[in-house]
Amino acid sequence: MRKLITIFILVLILGQLSYGQKRKTPKDIKEAITRLQTDCSDSLKNIIVETKDSYLFQLCYPWKGDYRTIYDWTSSKNKRSVLRKYLINRGISNNKHQQSIILIAFKKSLIGVNVNEIEIIEPFKKIENNWANEDLVRYTTDTIRGVYIPKDLEDCFRRINEFWADSTKTEIKSWTEDEFTGRTHIGFGRWMRNNWQLWGGSRLSKYFNEKGVSHPDDMTGIILDSYHRHLNGKEIALEKQIEYYQIYWKVNSAPSKDIYPKGSRKLEFDMVILYTLNENNMPGCVHIQSNSKSNKVWIYDFHFGWKQLTKDELYKLKSTAYEIREKALIKIFNKE
Repeated sequence: MRKLITIFILVLILGQLSYGQKRKTPKDIKEAITRLQTDCSDSLKNIIVETKDSYLFQLCYPWKGDYRTIYDWTSSKNKRSVLRKYLINRGISNNKHQQSIILIAFKKSLIGVNVNEIEIIEPFKKIENNWANEDLVRYTTDTIRGVYIPKDLEDCFRRINEFWADSTKTEIKSWTEDEFTGRTHIGFGRWMRNNWQLWGGSRLSKYFNEKGVSHPDDMTGIILDSYHRHLNGKEIALEKQIEYYQIYWKVNSAPSKDIYPKGSRKLEFDMVILYTLNENNMPGCVHIQSNSKSNKVWIYDFHFGWKQLTKDELYKLKSTAYEIREKALIKIFNKE
């Protein structure tokens, strides 16, 4: 019996050690190659061998492939990754570059070519050094990461016109503004946010920042709506668009404690009701107290202020159709 218990404990310890080794990231490229030999399937190895070095990263998540191991090793979310620190110390901090270097090295080992780390890393290091120099002037330069950055809205129009054929523009003109924005905000919009450096900062993001627009999604929305209006010969109404997004953030922000109703300091707001103002099409949002222990609930609205409702009155408000919520709120706040 004692012998069986001893064997069981040994098996358990070995299993935990094996699991820990599997979870632990490699310490360097050499160890990564060794681990990939067993982690990669034969079919993936064949694909790696047949793929050009410049496209190898596309085999990995989150680019175009599903293979996650190298991503898990190099992700910024993996704070304990020794391999990621190893590459950063050698001048490689970009995740795509890190994955490329590991795969290029692994590919060379698969085809029996000597793996020269310095030779593999150097081209990527030069790119990142150039990027670092670009970052010093990213708010003034006209090109970042090899992509031209428009200087203002009119310049955006010129660049987009160069991207799309006349037939595409003719089709776009036939769509409504909402249809156009809805179809392009995710795909082409993401391209703009990433390549025009609206997230990282550029002269275009600075142009919008100076006009009071700070979120890249809002910048994208303004560019797309304005371009559609430009194609159709309509007034762009830039100031009105900017006002919309500024109001949007104000109405959607939960009330701060300094404006709470007198005598109320422990309110929580985890629920909202959205609506649109009929007069100027501006957004509206009712913030609802979520921690009430009585039959009374506080609501706050940027446009209307504070009001305490019974839970029956709140239920009635929630049940109101979107199109007539403003009318219901006018009645609730006695604004008629």
